[in-house]
Order: sequence, then structure tokens, then C-alpha cells
Amino acid sequence: MKKVPFERFHRLFYPQVAAVIAATDGERVGGLLASSIMPVSFNPPKVATALGKNHTTTQLVEKSHHFSVNWLSHEHVEKMELLAKPAEPTTVDKLKESGLMHRPGENTGAPILVDASAYLECQVTTRLDAGDHILYVAQVVDARAVDDFGEYWGFRVYRPVLYVGSARPGWPKFLKFPSE
Repeated sequence: MKKVPFERFHRLFYPQVAAVIAATDGERVGGLLASSIMPVSFNPPKVATALGKNHTTTQLVEKSHHFSVNWLSHEHVEKMELLAKPAEPTTVDKLKESGLMHRPGENTGAPILVDASAYLECQVTTRLDAGDHILYVAQVVDARAVDDFGEYWGFRVYRPVLYVGSARPGWPKFLKFPSE
């Protein structure tokens, strides 16, 4: 086996399903693409995600202690790509600027994407400084999905977008789940 340099070890984790983490402080709305999301407890239901310290969405999570996780199907990949770009300091609603409409979550007020195939509303319970990222552990206070989800995804309606990492120039950053 060849040695993988430490500055590229994270690429071994790709491809991963990309989701939109969204948060608001009541004035600004932010969203970013994340692939570092995982369930960490079934009882109580909890997830963890790592968000870069320099992201506006991270600042909004720091203020509100809430966020949502939204999974979009492949037809929204172009809008998702817009979320991969940093927000301008004057941006009030990055989700709307990316063409993604949202509504406040019923439990936390965190933005829920109208076109999401599934979403979680989350309340932060633990915060850990992990270097250039902050690791959040959050209790899931609501979980919803379209009818395509039973015990597992049926992949008839929801076609996940796979993030392949910061691709080389000319390479795609996202792969679409194949259609039948």
C-alpha cells in the first residue's frame, strides 16, 4: 500500500451522500453542504456533524444551538453546488440566493428545505473544538421523509447526490445516483 499524505487523508472517506445543514439566528439564514454527518445514538436519537469554523452557518449554529439536516434529490445538484461557495458578508438568506425555498421547523425554527426528500431538526447538546472544525452532537427532535422511505430508502423518488470531495480541476464534485 502507498502512503497517503495527512493533508489528503480525508479524501479516503469519499464519495459520501451530501446534505444541507441549515441554521438561522432569526435575522440571517445560512446553509452549507456537509458530508460529515452521522448518527451517534439511537436512544436518545442523536447525530454529529463537523462544521468549518469560518462558515457563516457555523456562526448561526453557535448563536441558535439548532440546525437542520436536509437531504435533496439529484435534480437539485446545481443549487447544492451554489451552497459550496462562501456567503458574502451581506448575504441575508444564502438558501434563497441558491434557489432553495425554506420554512421554519416546527420544533426549533431551523430552516427546513421545501424540496427536501428528508430532514432532521436538531438541538445541539455538545460542542467540541476539533481544530479547524467544530464537532456538534445534537439531539434529533424531529425526523421526516417522503413516502419513498420505509424501513430503508426505496430510491424511486429520492436519488442521492454523492459528494466526491474537492475535485481536481475539470472533475465533477458530485455524482448523481443512477436512474433505473
